Amino acid sequence: MVDSATAITVFELRPNWAGRVKAFGLAAAWLALWAALLAATSYGLVRIGLLPAAMLHSGNPPGMTPGDFELAHMAVALVTVVATVFMAWITREKLTRLGFARSGVGRDLAIGLITGLMLMTGTLALMAAVGVFAFGPVVLPASRIAFEAMRYVPLFVLVGVAEELWFRSFTLVQLSRALSFWPAAVLTSGVFALSHTANIGENPSGLFAAGAGGLVLAYSFRRTGALWFAIGFHAAWDYAESFLFGAADSGGVLPIATLMRPSIHGPYWLTGGTAGPEGSVLVYVALFFLALIVRFVLPDRSSRIREVGEG
Repeated sequence: MVDSATAITVFELRPNWAGRVKAFGLAAAWLALWAALLAATSYGLVRIGLLPAAMLHSGNPPGMTPGDFELAHMAVALVTVVATVFMAWITREKLTRLGFARSGVGRDLAIGLITGLMLMTGTLALMAAVGVFAFGPVVLPASRIAFEAMRYVPLFVLVGVAEELWFRSFTLVQLSRALSFWPAAVLTSGVFALSHTANIGENPSGLFAAGAGGLVLAYSFRRTGALWFAIGFHAAWDYAESFLFGAADSGGVLPIATLMRPSIHGPYWLTGGTAGPEGSVLVYVALFFLALIVRFVLPDRSSRIREVGEG
């Protein structure tokens, strides 16, 4: 049983500089390990011919096939999971305190999936209502719709797992111990936004929206003690945006089959330009509702995630 006098929340700032420096060092060690594993994995996949050499220099090079895209994201997800599990093992940190609490798995994940689908659909419907977006026709043959719809579910779940683990798991916890929660959340959300600069069509408005969304998802981890909602939301948002509606996602149309072929027409600040819906000022309506859902729909389990404090 944890002594209440020494129990602190997972995100609590360490009481002295030695603890803070250690926490910052652990976050840096996770990043270094992840980078090394990803470089080795990417190089190996290119060497054996499973991925094109261009992917060593760009995450989404011209001519990338759906298979390349899927394999690359599987590799990133695997590397991110391995890095997190390894760092948790050597630091004796329970995975339940890094976003994988057993409480609320089904409920939070379901709410996240529903929220992601609804808010992306609502954003595009709002854009259509003001005359800057048209959903367009269904372009997939009827015989392929069910197959392609199921094919991309695991892919976008992996994308959600990888990105939430990268920006809002071990790193967020350790940086919170070094800096306190909100500065750490702002920092990791800023890095999350900047990570999108590698996408050719990304723009400043899309980057800012990504950072704002990341901040809300970081708050969902603090509130619920888990990443289940964030993973579900992230996966469903991208799935709806990229597969269901065929819209640009963070600066480009992904090299996958899409259900619809939409069109945009109008001013950059409403359409999002090359960034897609996430670059539109109307996306902030969705982010506002996302924050409300996190605050008023998700249960507050923050007091349950405790650990013995360290100096």
